[in-house]
Amino acid sequence: MRKQLFFAPVLTIMLFLTACSGGDDSPAPVQNTDTTQLLGKWKIYKAEYENSEPVLYESNGACGREILEFQNDGEVSETLYIDDDCQFGGSGSYSWWVLENGAVAMGAQNSYHHIITVNGNELMVDATQEAGYKKYYNKLN
Repeated sequence: MRKQLFFAPVLTIMLFLTACSGGDDSPAPVQNTDTTQLLGKWKIYKAEYENSEPVLYESNGACGREILEFQNDGEVSETLYIDDDCQFGGSGSYSWWVLENGAVAMGAQNSYHHIITVNGNELMVDATQEAGYKKYYNKLN
């Protein structure tokens, strides 16, 4: 009888410590993050790579050297041109999303991401953590 009386409170305490909360443990969605200024096409004008001088890109061509296009569905397309005559050099696609802290990220979810900031007509891709560079783009009208 004494063993049962001893185990009953221990069992009750363990039950309370291991019980589920019943709530959803997923992160709360970020509210009020305005991503509308992110949408559209952006043309590269400068890149900063680790341990080197900034690289300036010609902005005079019809297409530039690298174009990012952010779409409303969370996709980003990147198009590379090898000259100012818009000779195609390659392309890729990525995702963009809003992080829990309200920052905008671009990359492959659950793998890697770069932080995106927009200030007026300038967009910066900060890839210093993953790839050692920052790239700067101007908005195309």
